[in-house]
Amino acid sequence: MGDRNFVNSMVALGAGLFASSISSFLEHFPVLGTATDFTRGLFDGLSAVAFGIAIFLLIRNKRTT
Repeated sequence: MGDRNFVNSMVALGAGLFASSISSFLEHFPVLGTATDFTRGLFDGLSAVAFGIAIFLLIRNKRTT
C-alpha cells in the first residue's frame, strides 16, 4: 500500500468504526455510571467526524488517480 491518502482514509475509517463500537458497548454495559450518556455522545461524535474525514480522503484519493 504505497498510496498515503488511501492508507490515511482507511485509518480514519477504522478509528470511526472503533469509536462507534465503543459507543455501542457503552449502550449495553453502562460501566461509567452517570457519565455513560456523555461518553456515548462523545464517541458518537468522534465516529461521525472520523467517517467524514475518511469519506473526504477517499474522494480526494479518487480524484487524484
